[in-house]
Parts: sequence; C-alpha cells; structure tokens
Amino acid sequence: MIQAVRATDDDCLAPIACREALRLATQEPHARLHRHTGFAAVADGTIDMPAYRMMLVRLYGFYRPFERALAAAPMRTQWLAADLVWCGVDVSAHARIPECRTMPPLPSRATQLGARYVVEGSALGGRQLARGLDRLLGRDCADGRRFFAGRGADTGHAWANFTAELAAHDAESAARTNLVAAAVATFAAFETWLADWSDAA
Repeated sequence: MIQAVRATDDDCLAPIACREALRLATQEPHARLHRHTGFAAVADGTIDMPAYRMMLVRLYGFYRPFERALAAAPMRTQWLAADLVWCGVDVSAHARIPECRTMPPLPSRATQLGARYVVEGSALGGRQLARGLDRLLGRDCADGRRFFAGRGADTGHAWANFTAELAAHDAESAARTNLVAAAVATFAAFETWLADWSDAA
C-alpha cells in the first residue's frame, strides 16, 4: 500500500495532493523513459525511418489495449495508425501488431485517473519529440508525427483540465492509494513493453 505523506512545519505528517503523490511515486520510471534509446533518438533527431517505424509499432501495441482498458475513444490509437500508414506500414497489418498483455485493470474512476496521469503527462513532452522529427520527416511536414504532436496548442489546456480532475480527488483519501497504484502499474507496463522496442516486427 502506498501512503503519500509530507512533513509540515511542526513535523506532523499530512496527506499530500494527488498530483504530488503521483509525481513522487512515478519519478524514477519517468526519468528512465526520458533516457529510453528510442525516445532519445527521436528527441535528438538521429532516429532513422526503420527505427521510427518500429517505435510506432511498439507504441501502437501499447495504446490500443490501453484505450480499450480505459473504455476511452481510441484517439491516440488513431493518431498512431495514421503515422504508421504514412510511414509505409500496411493498414491491414494493424490487427496483427502484437499488443501489451500486462495492462493493469482499471475498474474505477480513481484507477482510470491514475493510468491517465501517465499518458496525459507524456503528451506534454510529445510536442518537443515531434520537433525532433524535423530531420527525418521534414520541417514543414505534419504527417508522420501525429501521435507526438498530439493536441498541438491545446495540449496545455488538456493537462489543466486533467489536473483539475485530480484535484477533485484530493479529499478522497480512500481512493488515493488505488489512483497512485494504477499510475505505477501503468508506468511499469509501458516501460516493460518498450524495453525491446527495436525488435518490433
């Protein structure tokens, strides 16, 4: 069980906000993913097309079951499908792309919020990664990077809306443990799934 606490000025312990609890619980896997070889190659503009296709395939294999588990509209799955088609992957092959089988169950709003924290937070850095694809795709080409570009200029607004949802759970201490545990489990599934990304077919 994860108990998120902080010390106050008089050395008493008090529950901390959900957003801070999530940040503290996931900061290590978050840092490791920043150093992931595929994301690093996208960020510094050194990824080539075969490697980029493999990265997209691996991401598609995660987000497709993730959005199903969340019972959400397949927005990111559709962005990835469009990028795959643009990069030369036959759309009929999408059904055969391997999927992550270790997605945590998300039976409640609290667990869904915890899982969403992982993907909504990653979208903040996605726009920078999208710019890293200029060398590969062309500076003025929007195609092929739809997933990383995400909501574009609306990304910050979407994050603000999400953190407002988190704030509503700050008073619900019973749900907080499940919320944080779902975020940790989602990060773990994502990190494990991406570990052998360069072997994606």
